[in-house]
Amino acid sequence: MPAWLHRFLGPRYKEPKGILLYDTVQEVILVHKMLSAQRFAVRLVAPPPEFRVGCDLAIEFELLEQEALETALAQSGSRPVRTVSTKQMLPGILSEVAFVQIDGFLMSKAGNMKITVNSKDHTIVNISGGGCPDIPYVAMRLQGRRLEEAPNPVDLGNSLCSFMLQISFEALKARVGPR
Repeated sequence: MPAWLHRFLGPRYKEPKGILLYDTVQEVILVHKMLSAQRFAVRLVAPPPEFRVGCDLAIEFELLEQEALETALAQSGSRPVRTVSTKQMLPGILSEVAFVQIDGFLMSKAGNMKITVNSKDHTIVNISGGGCPDIPYVAMRLQGRRLEEAPNPVDLGNSLCSFMLQISFEALKARVGPR
């Protein structure tokens, strides 16, 4: 694959994020400055409308740092109104998984992303759905591999479609169990 295509379609998955929500913009800015000074990987973002609690600004952070971040916040006396993870930000319908079994094949569907395996040997026979530009690359890397040996879709793609395919992939692995 040409280098330019790999840069475009290659892995860009980042660790899951969380957001800290406050009542006022002033609180957000002060806490952001404090956390930045302590070298936390934080940035200012607009929270999804359904999670806004008072202002249109929030602090995004790496979920892996959540415990240390909460300790730093407690020591400074700052308490967010709410802390939300990226998984909580997805509508519930996107996290529901459906299964269909037909003629020796098992398909798992999350959102509009589907992954189908041969029920006997767990070989991935089809990836479908979505419209994100990274999905053809992800499908090419997954098809023909056994489910247990295939890389995670989020390690290959960088879109919501890849994320939804990951949910479908994980549900399918849990459903078929180890081989």
